[in-house]
Amino acid sequence: MDSGRPTSFTPGRGFRAGISATVGVAALLVVVLLVNYLAATRLRWRRDVTDGDRFALSPLTLQVLAALTNEVKVTVLFRRDAALFSHVDGLLRQYATEQPLVKLRVVDHDSDPNAALLLKATYRLGPGAENVVIFDNGVRVPQVVSQGELSVYDADVAAMMAGENREIRRSAFKGELLFTSALAALGEVAPARACFLVGHGEHRPDGEDQLFGYRAFARMLGTKGVELETVRLDGTNALPADCELLVIAGPTEPLVASEVARIGQFLDGGGRLLLILHPYAVRTRLGIETLLQEWGVGIPAWYAGDEQNTKTGLDLYTGNLGSHPITRPLARDEARVYFPLPRVVGRLPAEMLPVDAPRAEVLVSTSPAGLTKSDVRQDTIAFRPGVDQRGEIPLAVAAERGGVAGVTAGRGTGRLVVIGDSSMFGNAAFGGYANAEFAELCVAWLLDRTQMLAIGPKPIREFRVELSGAQMRAIQGMLLGALPGGVLLLGFVVWFRRRS
Repeated sequence: MDSGRPTSFTPGRGFRAGISATVGVAALLVVVLLVNYLAATRLRWRRDVTDGDRFALSPLTLQVLAALTNEVKVTVLFRRDAALFSHVDGLLRQYATEQPLVKLRVVDHDSDPNAALLLKATYRLGPGAENVVIFDNGVRVPQVVSQGELSVYDADVAAMMAGENREIRRSAFKGELLFTSALAALGEVAPARACFLVGHGEHRPDGEDQLFGYRAFARMLGTKGVELETVRLDGTNALPADCELLVIAGPTEPLVASEVARIGQFLDGGGRLLLILHPYAVRTRLGIETLLQEWGVGIPAWYAGDEQNTKTGLDLYTGNLGSHPITRPLARDEARVYFPLPRVVGRLPAEMLPVDAPRAEVLVSTSPAGLTKSDVRQDTIAFRPGVDQRGEIPLAVAAERGGVAGVTAGRGTGRLVVIGDSSMFGNAAFGGYANAEFAELCVAWLLDRTQMLAIGPKPIREFRVELSGAQMRAIQGMLLGALPGGVLLLGFVVWFRRRS
């Protein structure tokens, strides 16, 4: 029956409105799906908002990732409650985001014990292996990084070596350095070869002694894809043709002229030398001094000290690092290196060198409170007024002949690094402060392993709240009394107002 009222809509308007709404919703869903598809396949939306850009990748890491051509399976075999799991997991997820060829898998011992046992058997990790990261591209020997390698510890090494109990604090995280090195090692055509010179009282790469054993140092070289062998240069022995790096670690007896001549020929042919001086052989003339002078390096018979940065009076720790590619990553992260008994190693003045002399640069020095100690006797290491110097005393020097600064050196470019304390790379001190990182960066520069340069350990900041007994009691009273009491009081007030 017609009521005479006009209708509020024309016939068919409701149907058209329904169709329009349906099409609009469908279009919106299509747009959302397309945006999600682009975000997942083409765009990177991850943003590092952690303290100190903890997961931000360096340009060299991005370069190594971009150069990958084969799929790399990265397996994180870690307990999720491990102290470094969040650091490892977050950093490797950033690797996988930047390079789709990096396939990340996380296996927890507790939630998936069968998979953990299978991984240990497959990679021959041993039953005691717990927290490791495995890099495998199916072509080269898999690279394994253990949790023990990932941390830099700021420990009182001198006190610990003396048998005292000291707190060991994790100060930095080396994940990017080790993970990028592992990826780069998988892409290397052939491993590098390093030769340890023996026959003059040097430290051996298999030595277990805590002060002068070099097993930890040798293990570090192995993880970087560097094969080791010991060599002698006496008689008619010569360096192997495929030797890229000669390591002379702590000689205590002189080298003969023929051995020094072979070392000189090795350097002139583009070889690389790492010479680490024994702290107890400061009064021994090694026979290599003249060769070092030709490279602009001097090793006087002096010890070095630092009155403000020492624990025993003989040792020192320092963060006074040069701008050389070796030390730049450490300086950027304000790292420190530790010398149990340092000797002076410096560069010669320019007026003492020929025009075409190699470029020598100081790597590490004491603080401005440093001094030399030339009074060296049987039971005395002391400063001599009027003879010794005060100020920044050099402890390590790098030199390079040929090549262009900042450009990767070819085989014809000789390089050497001279360090004034072989005990700083001994088993006990190797893991303290940034000693291991300093050793890794020296080797990286000598062997042109650019993926290890400019990637320093990232600081781990720990925050500790210290409260007195009275403050703790006040907090407990607030949590157990004031807050519940306040809620009860508010409830009573509401009840009272409603009742009235």
